[in-house]
Amino acid sequence: WIAELAPKPAAPAKPAKAAAPAAAAGADGDKAATAKPAKQARGGKAAPAEEDTRTSMARVAFRVGRVLEVKPHPDSDKLYVEQIDLGEPEPRTIISGLRDFVTEEEFTNKLVVVAANLEPRKMRGIPSAGMVMCASTEGKGDVKILDVPEGVPPGERITFPGHDGEAEPVLKKKLAKHYDEVAPHLRTNADGVACYGDLPFVTSKGPVTSVIKNGGVS
Repeated sequence: WIAELAPKPAAPAKPAKAAAPAAAAGADGDKAATAKPAKQARGGKAAPAEEDTRTSMARVAFRVGRVLEVKPHPDSDKLYVEQIDLGEPEPRTIISGLRDFVTEEEFTNKLVVVAANLEPRKMRGIPSAGMVMCASTEGKGDVKILDVPEGVPPGERITFPGHDGEAEPVLKKKLAKHYDEVAPHLRTNADGVACYGDLPFVTSKGPVTSVIKNGGVS
């Protein structure tokens, strides 16, 4: 009976019980150790990125191109299918609704201004990778392709003071709003110079012009 009372396993077990909180503390310590990098990671993500201060105009790429080939669109009597050299490895296919306003002969070999980073879209089944910029009278009763001075190399980008920075590669989805913000301010002035607001389209060889004065540009 005394022997049964003598052993008290609970007493030596106390250190084991004490070890359990120690182990728990160790686990908490591990959690804390792993939590710190997580916080740092979260902190890193939360750190403010450099603000993109480019204007909408800076994000749009107006480039000079040379029209290499013009053909009627097979499925439309209003459209041309052009091959245009924009200084890239291969010419681009661009479709324009200009058959009522310019002949194939007048269009071929012409230097033009192209809105070059619009998202490509199909026009009557053929993908078009850009837009040839033209001046027009009110109501588009008359439309003329903008005139680029000879000697400008294909691919040259037209930039505007106060609108510095690299253009977007492609104005996809949400980025398309930048062209939408620019478009209403494109026009020709009283001298026939193409402008964004009051800023002229100027190339390395001089301004881009049109015989249409005080017109819209699109």
